[in-house]
Amino acid sequence: MNNLPETDFLLHLTDFGIKLGLEKSVSLLEMFGNPHLKYRSILVAGTNGKGSVAKTLATILCEAGYKTGLYISPHLVDLEERISVDGRNITASELAKKAGELQEILKETPYHMYPTFFEAMTVIAFSFFADRGIDVLVCEVGMGGRFDATNVLPSSLEIITRIGIEHTQFLGKTYPEIANEKAGIIKTKSMVITARQEEDAMKVIRDKAREKKAVLHAGGRDFKARRKGVSPSGQVFDFYGGRTYLNVHTPLLGKHQVENMSLVLEAACLLGRVGLPVDRRAVYGGMEKTVWPCRFQVARENPLLVIDGAHNPDGIRTLVGGLRSIFPGERFSFLMGILKDKDWRRMIRTVLRYEGAGEIVFTAAATERALDPSLLASFARDCGIRVSAVPSYRNAYRYAVRHPANWCVCGSLYLCGNILPLTGRRKKK
Repeated sequence: MNNLPETDFLLHLTDFGIKLGLEKSVSLLEMFGNPHLKYRSILVAGTNGKGSVAKTLATILCEAGYKTGLYISPHLVDLEERISVDGRNITASELAKKAGELQEILKETPYHMYPTFFEAMTVIAFSFFADRGIDVLVCEVGMGGRFDATNVLPSSLEIITRIGIEHTQFLGKTYPEIANEKAGIIKTKSMVITARQEEDAMKVIRDKAREKKAVLHAGGRDFKARRKGVSPSGQVFDFYGGRTYLNVHTPLLGKHQVENMSLVLEAACLLGRVGLPVDRRAVYGGMEKTVWPCRFQVARENPLLVIDGAHNPDGIRTLVGGLRSIFPGERFSFLMGILKDKDWRRMIRTVLRYEGAGEIVFTAAATERALDPSLLASFARDCGIRVSAVPSYRNAYRYAVRHPANWCVCGSLYLCGNILPLTGRRKKK
């Protein structure tokens, strides 16, 4: 395996599966000279919305003049999307060079000590950011938090978005259990910003912040946002927290994004306390400029094509609510692909309860984690609307093009990443 080309070597690390713990990441980072200790860092965890929060906060920091790294997962189309500096993705050659460095380090390492793909990408990213001399890293946590590879960062500010039930085989089956994993990112004497949570989840976060002597800023208590207007081009809202921001515009659609953006604005209010002050110009400008593909993205009009990476029951419920509020009276057909580790029954039931649902075409994203579309279709049949299974996502999209209607692609970010290039609307950098 160590003789594979660099990028292929990285991708084959998926064979080693998910093993919760930080030991391998810590060890590998030591071999790279502990690059993650050479810049300030902000961690963003949660179930839904963490990517939008991380991307927007990174854009604001760039606008404020800081050299800013952004680490996200998963990618939509290209592996290089996961690692960027000042909005520019790492190049394929830079990624291959870093993967080659890791490959050399691992030559003397037993296979059972090899990192997972995510651990390897995290180490590569942190090393690349140090090479580029960034001032600050905004880092999206992968799965969970407590044992996630990103939690090696000595963050001074942590953000926790809305928590939902997901990855139950690893994180637990209840809100308190999952909140305990997410709250594991809280560092001693840091600052923590959290969205409104279920009360039993909020109690876990409060207790963890108290244990770590961290200052907690909670949505609804310490800050809030009020939406003033919405259109297919974006939303306008007012924010009241550490500062007041009026008539803030975000291109990101959906009521949930107003809550997500309130987390970003509260973070902007606190950044000066960790040596990263941002002015109002940077806040308004960064918010306005943030583009985040496949998050309620209107990829086509007349008829509409909405692409949204909702991939759990809470996300699908939020998506359906967005369709109702932004496009009242419109009907939508759905192109759905769901992964094996998701609560797919609840996801499908939510779509079936949507009064504006036309038909549902189930398909599979280009990953071995994809559920069989026939299984999904068999569960949804006899619901009073047309249901079909088209195994190839390319053929499923061709079907949607041949049957003009308003369509919504959802169920998995992997599927959205597969479909987006077919629309001719490749993601913006």
